[in-house]
Amino acid sequence: MQPNIDDLKKKIQANRDLVDRITVKFPGFRGYVEKAESYDADRILRNLLSDRIQGFKNEIHAKCAELEKKQDRANLPDLDALSIQMETVIKKCRYADFGAASTASGITISEDDKNRLLEYDWRLISSLDDLEKDVSAVRAAAPENPGEVISRIADTVRKFEKNFDERKNVLLEVL
Repeated sequence: MQPNIDDLKKKIQANRDLVDRITVKFPGFRGYVEKAESYDADRILRNLLSDRIQGFKNEIHAKCAELEKKQDRANLPDLDALSIQMETVIKKCRYADFGAASTASGITISEDDKNRLLEYDWRLISSLDDLEKDVSAVRAAAPENPGEVISRIADTVRKFEKNFDERKNVLLEVL
């Protein structure tokens, strides 16, 4: 399901505090408020992505603990590698260079380009639904054969990481 971009923008604008609503009325200040909203939206998105992946990582840790308790250590190296891979992606999402600290912070972005970025971000969020299914499957899989599911999760995480890295290219194209 793809979000209605206009509805999202209206919600963001409706949530402006009193100072921002007043500031937008002054000539020349609208851009500052919209830029701050853009930075906030980016930060919220990156935190959402990293928090969801952190939840998946926690489930992988729970599976590791379960296998360790049963003295079944055959898949622990693969699960540990998967956990490290997820941690890398979490840090990438959480600390990506965008917002006020970005090298592109002084550039104006058109509405079409903002919509393009929002759509790309929505696809990133949607891609985590597949990861969620696979992580749930590894939690439910019999300890004898979670290897196939672990491999599929690793591939999905790599694909997500690649798409997240591509986000920077989309940002650069827009700018």
